[in-house]
Amino acid sequence: MLVATVEITQERKFLSDRMGRKCKKKDCPLSDPTANHRSRARWRLRIHEILEPARPNDRISKLVDMGLIALIVLSVTAIILESVENLATSYAPIFDRLQLFTVSIFTIEYLLRLWSCPESQDKRYHHPVKGRLNYMLSPMAVIDLIAILPFYLSMFFNLDLRILWLFRLLRLFKLARYSPAISILVAVISTERIAITAAVFFLGLVLVFAATGIYYFEHKAQPEQFTNIPAALWWAVVTVTTVGYGDMTPITPMGKIFAAMVSMAGVSMIAVPAGLLASRLTDELRLRRESYEDLLDEALDDGIISESEQQTIERHRQQLELSEEEAELLLRQAKRQSQKLEYCPHCGEKLADRKQP
Repeated sequence: MLVATVEITQERKFLSDRMGRKCKKKDCPLSDPTANHRSRARWRLRIHEILEPARPNDRISKLVDMGLIALIVLSVTAIILESVENLATSYAPIFDRLQLFTVSIFTIEYLLRLWSCPESQDKRYHHPVKGRLNYMLSPMAVIDLIAILPFYLSMFFNLDLRILWLFRLLRLFKLARYSPAISILVAVISTERIAITAAVFFLGLVLVFAATGIYYFEHKAQPEQFTNIPAALWWAVVTVTTVGYGDMTPITPMGKIFAAMVSMAGVSMIAVPAGLLASRLTDELRLRRESYEDLLDEALDDGIISESEQQTIERHRQQLELSEEEAELLLRQAKRQSQKLEYCPHCGEKLADRKQP
């Protein structure tokens, strides 16, 4: 009886630690966990751990990650090859079976992620209903849904094959989940979204102004090229981005002067969001490196790095994509800083302990 009581107490602590709070409802697993509740909670937690990017010592999670990555690459490769008419005709049954297989796996993955999302560390997903709705609206969940939705829509609607190809190619974005570098870039874009939105909005104004201006200067001289402002908008995009295809060029003196001004403005306009991203990316990498150093300092407070601390440090290193050599250098620096200076570096005498005032 005592063992059972201890087990239930530990399980309550386990579940309440996962949720971050205790539940007052009598029929809730957090108040009186039964065997089914405990089993279901552990399975959900384990599935969440498997589907998330693998931890250093989790072999099953690593195998699942590698399998999903291989399946994404195989699926996208099949989509590309399917656009070749001869291959699409000759190997149509193979492409169809592969499509059915990949969609089935991705559907199971999506449903399992949706079911296990309350076990996430993100508090937005903890609620069993609202949490899952919030997860469904998250960027990666939307990408997962788009990767499988066209297949089911095509069963009920006659969709254009090119649209299906476009949506199926979005499966490439599923790889972002397994790339810390892409995750960092997404975090940077999210942080600077207000500034980037303002820059993109101003860029749109410049494009409209450039299209209107070149239409005013060149329409009479080249009515077949600059037929209207929407047609001139193509010239504006090509000029502002400094691509310059040459299919539409100004011939009037005022048109050339205006085009030169637009080109110079385009260089500065494109540089603004690029500069914002580069600056913020540098700051983000610096902050993450400092967080790694802080983690090392905290682990070395007692002078010993335990096995659990080592696993946390290794997981943090992989998330930051630090090389083993760089991580080892930071560890040596942290160890040197944590060691107390016992002898004077000048005379060699032992230093006396500093007395507290």
